[in-house]
Amino acid sequence: MSTALELDMPTLVVARIVSIIVFAIAVPIMTLRRDRPETIMFCLALLMAVFSWAAVIPAVLTRNIFLVAIYGGCVTSIIALQWAAVVAMTGRRVHRAWFITPPVSAVAAILLLPITAEQSAIVIAVVLSAQLGAAAVFVLIHGRQVVRPSTAVLLAMGYSVSFVSAMSRPAEAVFLGRIDLYAISGDPSNTWPFFASYIGTTLITLSWLAALKDRAEARLAELAFRDELTGLVNRRALHEGGSKLWHQSMGQGTAFTFVALDLDFFKQVNDRWGHDEGDRVLAAFGATISDAKPKPAIAARMGGEEFCLIYQGADANTVHGFVERLRDEFAAGLRLPDGAPVRFSAGIVQSTDADDGINSLYRRADQTLYEAKASGRDCAIIGLPQQGRAA
Repeated sequence: MSTALELDMPTLVVARIVSIIVFAIAVPIMTLRRDRPETIMFCLALLMAVFSWAAVIPAVLTRNIFLVAIYGGCVTSIIALQWAAVVAMTGRRVHRAWFITPPVSAVAAILLLPITAEQSAIVIAVVLSAQLGAAAVFVLIHGRQVVRPSTAVLLAMGYSVSFVSAMSRPAEAVFLGRIDLYAISGDPSNTWPFFASYIGTTLITLSWLAALKDRAEARLAELAFRDELTGLVNRRALHEGGSKLWHQSMGQGTAFTFVALDLDFFKQVNDRWGHDEGDRVLAAFGATISDAKPKPAIAARMGGEEFCLIYQGADANTVHGFVERLRDEFAAGLRLPDGAPVRFSAGIVQSTDADDGINSLYRRADQTLYEAKASGRDCAIIGLPQQGRAA
């Protein structure tokens, strides 16, 4: 091996100082999203990395088994916390045993088994390999659900490179009959595994910053398309998503039904009990729609007390039954301060060949809603189809 590529102790120290500086910059950036549990976990992993690097230098110099155990516990905790952060990011339950067991196992094995400092590095490498391999597979399978595919691939690549670095240590002991393990030995033959580990760690950190950016952009997109009070989508999302569903239904020849809803006498609720009570009614109605069975393909608050629903694969008569059930459930689940229920009127239309898109359906449903209100409110009316064959 060329001496230019040999890893000596000064190189190790300098590399660690650079890593600490990079991570020190990354931590404040990540804490900008400290409301997310995965961000907190990953920041703890970064801090644990600093502790592990503080422990590795004296462990290399002294070969003290207790320092090696501290290093082993810290370095396996890094991956445990990172993997827990990935699991939390995907919305899955974090089972503590999965992430506590590796560090505890590594420390217990080092302290309880009659092994040397160099041999204990095999234990650390084996535990790390299992953790890194599992993390890489998990990210590839589930990471794309919450971040961009390129970010998930970058993160999985970081864990894979680190996995290869960790696996090289046991492989070296088995096939070459020696143990020159990363960070436990200052031998120059650590160069390539060190750089593999260093590259893997850098990729993981950069991909986590990218993941935070992806999640922030997704959150902004959600805010742009969702009504905060009711939890339903907004007018923009209805028109964009509804247009796609309409073209899909027309192409497949399936029923496409549009419903316009309006809460009856809602202005009187605001005038008599104030806007807080009005907001409570709107939020409750949004929750009732979200919990409805079957759920509409799209449920939107258009503004004020006006809502729209889209059903695919159900004709107007079937949807009329859904709407009647929805009105009964809402009236039974919410009462105004005087004990009166809140009712709504609805206009229901089914798409035909004569409709030219979602805007045409919205106009027809809105007109039918007006007819329902003119006929005494608290009812749902099916609008007459335009000329053409019902889809």
